[in-house]
Amino acid sequence: MSDANNRPLLSGFLKFMGLDRDKIVSGRLENRIKAQKFVYFGKKLGLPLSYDFDLYLYGPYSSKLADDYYSMSEEEWKYGTLNIPKSIERTLMYLRGNDTMFLEIAATLDSIRAVNKGVSDSKLIDVVSKLKSSRLSEKNKDKNYLWNVLSDLSTHNIL
Repeated sequence: MSDANNRPLLSGFLKFMGLDRDKIVSGRLENRIKAQKFVYFGKKLGLPLSYDFDLYLYGPYSSKLADDYYSMSEEEWKYGTLNIPKSIERTLMYLRGNDTMFLEIAATLDSIRAVNKGVSDSKLIDVVSKLKSSRLSEKNKDKNYLWNVLSDLSTHNIL
């Protein structure tokens, strides 16, 4: 079930990340994937976004988060705010500049690493490659793409 207390923070954050409510709830699937991944990483970076995520088709997914953005009123969206610490603005802007596939793979890599602490990069890439084989081939991506995403996440101190 959704929690109306989360919605002002959620709408403030999603607006900061450049997403529009109408595009999330009635637009393309890509916008909902981005919303999910932005909130996933926002929470990881320490923002007070109290959503739990489980691995799903497009990476980490929160049904509670989906409930909140679908049930949020125009008023809640309009007036929602969240103070973003300067210390993470650059990282959030970096994430914002990436496409949906990158965000999906990045969040999946991070999610699997979080559950399997100490897993080697090679093993992590193998696991994600198997989990995402159909999505990767659909987008003409391969293991090299996974390695590039992993490298980018490390460079930006996200993973």
